[in-house]
Amino acid sequence: MTLLNVDAAIPSQTWAVVRLLTYMGKSIALDEARALLSPPPLRDKETTTKPPFDCAISSLQTLGLVQLDDERKELSLAGRATTLSSSDDLDTYTAILRHAVLDADRNSNLGANNDAAGPRDLTRGLAWFLTHDPMKRPIDVVAAELLLDENDGKDRSLLRAEVLPLFANPTRWLRFNYWAPALGLAAAPLFRAEGRGPLVPDCTLAVKQTVSELWKAGQRINAVEALQVLREHLPVLPGGVHSLALGIPSPGENVAGPALSFALLRGHEEKWLRLEHDDDARHILHVHDPDRPASPRTISDITILEAIHG
Repeated sequence: MTLLNVDAAIPSQTWAVVRLLTYMGKSIALDEARALLSPPPLRDKETTTKPPFDCAISSLQTLGLVQLDDERKELSLAGRATTLSSSDDLDTYTAILRHAVLDADRNSNLGANNDAAGPRDLTRGLAWFLTHDPMKRPIDVVAAELLLDENDGKDRSLLRAEVLPLFANPTRWLRFNYWAPALGLAAAPLFRAEGRGPLVPDCTLAVKQTVSELWKAGQRINAVEALQVLREHLPVLPGGVHSLALGIPSPGENVAGPALSFALLRGHEEKWLRLEHDDDARHILHVHDPDRPASPRTISDITILEAIHG
C-alpha cells in the first residue's frame, strides 16, 4: 500500500477510525467498526473502487497505527496510537501520524529507486516540496510538473535520477494535497483557486509541535544545535536524512533554508519562541529573512517562550 495511490486513504479517513477506537477504549469487531463509520445507506454498492473504510484500515496498518486480528476479526490501536486518549484532539493525532510517515524503517532505501511502498512516495514528495521558499508563488500541479519536467525542469538536478518521477500522474498530486497539510508540512495559500490545489511549503505546525515535544518553556538552546535536532525529527527538511537520501544538497550545517527559516520567523512573531543574537557566540545559525534577502539573519540561540499544544 502506498499513501499517494488512489486506493490509499486520505488523512481524515484514518482519523475517523483512530478516533472511534480511542473513544471505545478497546478493540472492536471489524464489522462493527465498518457499520459505525460507513453504514449501509451511505455505501455505493456499484462503485468499482475500494471503499474508504477499507482504504483507511489498509493505510493505518501500513503506518503501524492499527492492527487487525485476522482470527477474531477485531480491530485495535497499535504503535504510538495506543498513547491517545479520548480527550486528545486532531493536533495530537497529527504529530503521531507524522512520526509514522517519517519513520526511518518505513523509508529504508529511499534514494535507491522510486519504490513507492509504504509512505516512501509521500516522503519523497515532502522532501522535494520543502526545498522551496514559502514566500514565493504557491505550487500547484502544473508548477510541479514544470519544475520536475524531464527535459528542462529546474528541480531535476536536485534529485537522484533513480527516484523520479515523484508525481507520476495528477492523482498523486491530489493525494499529496491532502497529506502534506495534514502532517503540518504544508499549507493552503490564503487565496486558493478552485480546483487547482496549490500549496505553500509552510512547515510551521510541524516545527511548532516538534519544538513542544523536545523542549520546555523557558529553555534556551543554541540555534545550530536546535537546527540539527529539528532535522533529526523532521528528516524531510533540507539537510535531513530523508532529503539527503534523494540527492538534495544540504543548505549547510548552520543554514536553516527557506522553509525552516519561515517557520522559525513565524514562531518569533507569534511569540512561542524567541530568536536571539549574541555577538560573542561561537556557533551562529543563518536564517533566510525575506525582509533582507541579500543578508541572512544571524541567530545564536532560541528561547522557548510558552508551552505549546498544537
